[in-house]
Amino acid sequence: MAETQLYSPPYRTVAKPYGRALVELARRRPEVVCLSGDLTRQCEIEEFQAEFGARFIHAGMAEANMIGVAGALARQGFMPFVHSFGVFTTRRPLDQIVNAVAYPRLPVRLVGFMPGVSSPGGPSHQAIEDVALMRAIPGMTVIDVADATETAQVVAAMADVPGPVYLRLKRGEIPVIFPADHRLSLVRAQVLEWRGEEIGGGAPTRGGAGTEGGGVTSGGAQTSGGAVILGGAQIAGAADTEGGGQSAGGAVTRGGAQIAGLAETAGGGVSAGGGVSRGGAGIRGAAWTSVSPCDVALLVSGMMVAPGLAAARILRAAGVVTVVVSIPVIKPLDTATVLSVSTAARAVVTAENHSIIGGLGSAVAETLAEAGLGRPLRRIGLADTFAEGARDAPYLFTKYGLSTQHIVEGAWSVLRRPGPAPRAPALPAEAGEYAPV
Repeated sequence: MAETQLYSPPYRTVAKPYGRALVELARRRPEVVCLSGDLTRQCEIEEFQAEFGARFIHAGMAEANMIGVAGALARQGFMPFVHSFGVFTTRRPLDQIVNAVAYPRLPVRLVGFMPGVSSPGGPSHQAIEDVALMRAIPGMTVIDVADATETAQVVAAMADVPGPVYLRLKRGEIPVIFPADHRLSLVRAQVLEWRGEEIGGGAPTRGGAGTEGGGVTSGGAQTSGGAVILGGAQIAGAADTEGGGQSAGGAVTRGGAQIAGLAETAGGGVSAGGGVSRGGAGIRGAAWTSVSPCDVALLVSGMMVAPGLAAARILRAAGVVTVVVSIPVIKPLDTATVLSVSTAARAVVTAENHSIIGGLGSAVAETLAEAGLGRPLRRIGLADTFAEGARDAPYLFTKYGLSTQHIVEGAWSVLRRPGPAPRAPALPAEAGEYAPV
């Protein structure tokens, strides 16, 4: 199956992809209005204010009232985009979100910047529970994109989502991980694969370590022959069925594949400067129906996509057959892809810039449990703790367990590999570049 190459770290960065995309959408959609909670420049919407002053509302530091205003505008046929930092868009006005927006299922788009510990500002500014709060609200769509290319596309894509949407975005210079021909889907998660020829020894190949219909070979030492059967286990075009059960002594059969519907939205994308680095990865096409057997599946979202890809490269170099799945939509979760990939894996690791409670890791755990799919699971994220203030975000990512090394160690541990986990080398980045922590 054809693959789209990804760029390699350190990634080049672009500034304000969200702000430009919102202006482009407003030029086409006169119902779009913009609300700011006294953080106009910080949320990239000063260009919107300059071009569409009559459609811009400065609500001040009164987020609860701002949500109420947005709900009233939505009732009059407008599509409000509400902006602040993630904590102020979700935690502070939660009651207003529930009653003024979600209960009447209004098309209000809540945009929260500085997710998780990407802010060094301490607990008052770190949105470490925003996904959990928004996931719990009926009818709320929750999106966490990975890079500038997806940010440029998500604005137009979420404009057509029925009901309320919460979008969390990194602030500042945004890395470009995906090339311009990448297409963000709000329906399917995407399987990302490191190109086998870039990894020496033990890399998965068609007919090699990870074979279609064969076992999972870990460095030739251990073969799970036929433990995971693909081809027939995944029924394309079928609904996600409950109560499939497990076949005795054989594969775990999943009677469901991706449910068709809601065509993928094509967006503008970010212009890709320069050639594609040969050390990159590849995106498995959206029409795939199975995954080769693997040792571990890394299910990642948002800012953890970059360290997830870096961790996969390190693990594969150590002989661990690894698949990375980018999950931009945490609710509604693409359970068909999660189950398909998890069925093919011996173990699953989730990674999110969020508490491990109530976010992506919880959503995946719920999916596996309800399907009766027994797989060892490790959740990478904040371990039920508030983070401290700091001078920079990389320090916080390292201290609170969100680094590339933590993902590698999580995978090594869940697989019960002997000896210490391989070390993630430091990757320096120059001005205008972004390297995963």
